Amino acid sequence: MESPGLCDGQGVCENTLGSYKCICQPGYRGNGTHCEDENECASGSHRCDTNARCGNIIGSYFCQCYQGFNGDGHACFDVDECLRNNGYCEHNCTNELGAYSCQCAAGYQLDQGGHNCTDVDECSAPNGTCEHICINTMGSFQCSCKPGYQLHIDGHTCVDIDECKLQNGGCSHTCSNSPGGFTCHCLRPLLLDTDNLTCSNATSCKLRNGGCDHVCSLRAEGDIQCSCRAAWKLGDDLKSCVDVNECGDFTNGGCEQLCVNLPGGFNCTCREGHEVRTDDPTRCRPVCDPPCQNYGVCVGPNSCDCPPGYPGVGCS
Repeated sequence: MESPGLCDGQGVCENTLGSYKCICQPGYRGNGTHCEDENECASGSHRCDTNARCGNIIGSYFCQCYQGFNGDGHACFDVDECLRNNGYCEHNCTNELGAYSCQCAAGYQLDQGGHNCTDVDECSAPNGTCEHICINTMGSFQCSCKPGYQLHIDGHTCVDIDECKLQNGGCSHTCSNSPGGFTCHCLRPLLLDTDNLTCSNATSCKLRNGGCDHVCSLRAEGDIQCSCRAAWKLGDDLKSCVDVNECGDFTNGGCEQLCVNLPGGFNCTCREGHEVRTDDPTRCRPVCDPPCQNYGVCVGPNSCDCPPGYPGVGCS
């Protein structure tokens, strides 16, 4: 005999032999007389897929697949986002479990949005991609070299071109190679013409100063004569100028102590403890530190001749 009022709330009355008992409806728990909602998501009694979210409701629960998965929540299947418009990736799309990611081709980098690719400027790298000149291109770069060099097979290094091996560099006489270029040379008395290739006789001072280092003049006979500025002397080739060593003879350049030869001149200096006099740059005077006081006179390095009554250091 059914008596619905015997079991309270969500309890259901179940007849037994000679009696009855109350049990809770599915989704509830208790002794049957008193029933409360069972949180299937917390107890783990739900049947949601591992890739689904469990949501508790009064007397039951629901399952919802995570983003990136399709299904009824009890069975969820991965969605391949790359099948639709390449996942909106500009270059390459890789499907992952419940997600996907975009990748860029070599020479490009993924922007902050994670979909578009921007060119990498390899030429801005601090380690120097090319030895000489770097030209950035979309997705790559190219190396080039300065004049007088050619690009190595490695595409990065620059190798000097030996111009002298190709028709003597165009020189009429001697050719010498140099990094990035070459130079033509002539045997005296020939001079290198204005084309820097041909050797010709010097007939005036207009062509490379007649081959003279310093002063070029034309004799009455039409010959070129070279001379040198002061403190220089004409070399054995009668063209070049050689520095005169003023300190080399017995006069020591007129210096009281030390003489230092310079190209086209010389300087007088002093030994340690002395300095050059301001009134006569060829002579030296001793230096006292501290300086002599109270009318004392510096007579040697750190040596003062002091007046009576001032025997201290520096005539103090």
